Formats: sequence, C-alpha cells, structure tokens
Amino acid sequence: MNTTIVSAEAKARLTEAVKSYTPPAPEKYRALNEVKESIMALRERKASYETIRAMLHENADIDVSHQTVARYCREVLDSAKPKKPRRAKMPPPEPVTSAQEELPARSPVGQPRSRGPRIYDPKSL
Repeated sequence: MNTTIVSAEAKARLTEAVKSYTPPAPEKYRALNEVKESIMALRERKASYETIRAMLHENADIDVSHQTVARYCREVLDSAKPKKPRRAKMPPPEPVTSAQEELPARSPVGQPRSRGPRIYDPKSL
C-alpha cells in the first residue's frame, strides 16, 4: 500500500514558492532598504558615507552611523553591481629577437672552460 501523502498540486505550489523566495532584509538594514535608490544616487554622485548619514538623519529621521552606511553600501549595493574585470598590471614582456646573439657560445663537451684567476687559494697557506 503505497499512497502519496502530498498531492502533486501541493508539491507544485511548494516548488513555485521556493523559486520565488527571497530572504528578508536584516533588521539593521530595513530602514536603509526603504531609501535604497536615494543612497545609490548619492553614491553615484560621490557623496561620502558621512554625508549620506547626515542627509538620512536630517531628511528621513533615519539614525545610523556612517560605518553602517558604508557596510550597507558594500554588502547590499556593491553585490548588485556587476564586477569589473581586473586589468593586467603590466603587459607581458616582448621576446628579445637577438637573444641568441647576445649569449656567449658554450664550450664543447669535454673541454674545460677558462675560470680566471683565483683570489684566495687555501692550499698555499
């Protein structure tokens, strides 16, 4: 006796609810989420976090610190922006075409190479 406990319709509703689920905003950012567009506009105009904090306090009665505004911008606003690809710091060096001409010729195998004078000979003491 194998009977289904959950109907296909209930499974479909649950699947749709899971697909459309977005987690609620953290309590500390609820007030800032209500004025998200204004904060984004101010950041695009290069407003400092302290300026945004002051404007929020004066105009919207939202009392947060500039550190909270900065954290909100990094965690919420920057995650919405697409990341720019990083540029290479230096272009790769071009290969030297005359490198073989600049290298000294190797001595053939079996012949000792000249070493120059010894500055200190411990055997002579």
